[in-house]
Amino acid sequence: MPTTTSSDRGTVVLLPFPFSDLSGAKLRPAVIVSPKYPSDDLLVVALTSVGDSLRPGEFAIRSWRQAGLLHPTYAKRALASVSVDLAYKSLGFLQQDDLARLDGALRLWLDLGVS
Repeated sequence: MPTTTSSDRGTVVLLPFPFSDLSGAKLRPAVIVSPKYPSDDLLVVALTSVGDSLRPGEFAIRSWRQAGLLHPTYAKRALASVSVDLAYKSLGFLQQDDLARLDGALRLWLDLGVS
């Protein structure tokens, strides 16, 4: 049963992240990227410990220990909308520089241009 978690932007949570073909889900860390607004869903980006063959915009989390992660971790180009009830627990928070890099990656992945 999930425990109470923070739903603030930049929070690293553990949740069952869906596979892109919707064949199931893998319990993994993800970072909340949704802004603060009333919703039962979270927009999240998957995190992974596999850093070889990074795609454009994917990057190493520099302050992975401070984010509550156990291993060097990478932001993965995998964005999902999941129920807030699926977040098992909060692991930590991204540091400001990692959050800024994630903002840049989201702009690239969603073709939003540079601000």
